[in-house]
Amino acid sequence: MSTGSLTRSPLQSVRLEPGEQIRLSSLSLVIPAYNDEQTIGRLLSDASRLLPSICDSFEIVVCNDGSSDGTLQVIKDMAAEDSNIHLINHPTNKGFGATIRELYLAGRNDYIFSLPGDYQYAPKELLTMVKGLVENDFVIGWRVNRNDPPRRKMQSMVYNLMLRTFYGNRNKDVNSIKLFRRDILDNIELRSESPFVDAELCIRAAKAGYKVIEIPIEHLPRMTQGASGGKLSVILDTFSDLIKMRSTF
Repeated sequence: MSTGSLTRSPLQSVRLEPGEQIRLSSLSLVIPAYNDEQTIGRLLSDASRLLPSICDSFEIVVCNDGSSDGTLQVIKDMAAEDSNIHLINHPTNKGFGATIRELYLAGRNDYIFSLPGDYQYAPKELLTMVKGLVENDFVIGWRVNRNDPPRRKMQSMVYNLMLRTFYGNRNKDVNSIKLFRRDILDNIELRSESPFVDAELCIRAAKAGYKVIEIPIEHLPRMTQGASGGKLSVILDTFSDLIKMRSTF
């Protein structure tokens, strides 16, 4: 797809006055949840309160990825009270990569915003990231002060170095939260079902001619142990896809 064939977002003609807030036409907030019983309720509540202030219409699509705690019940209870919350349930764990890929493709509205269920990112980061859409199509939240253990930070540093070496990608935080135009997914094909899918999305969008930007955001300390990104099997699958997907770009 050539850059010249892209239809740019109408937001790109907007110039904001100080303190002025962008409003989006419609938004799909997508949330992968795994053993996030302690945090998912707060996340959904905060998001439900925030989104009407920035979106004319919205949906919250949350996927319970085979949690062994009470995550599923919390989501069911909140979905019963709020028609904007839609549940996808995996009876068994499929892993983050397959889950976030499914969620990206499940979003139906004009813009897609991703948040994990562990509340390491607050929904209010949307208010910061949406400003990037004035001149761009795709916004990555850059965790400048990352609240993760040293080992995870080291893994991320090596991973980003490999992405730069293999794909020329210079983004610093491709596995962070994202806000982007949904129609990007109509013009690229996501093939990975490992956590590499997040990098694949960013790289394919940029190569298709979309404008990608990173904006600094706050990253909060982890409250739960639900994430599996540090497991050796997950790391190996991610790096395997990083290498073998090169021929498809």
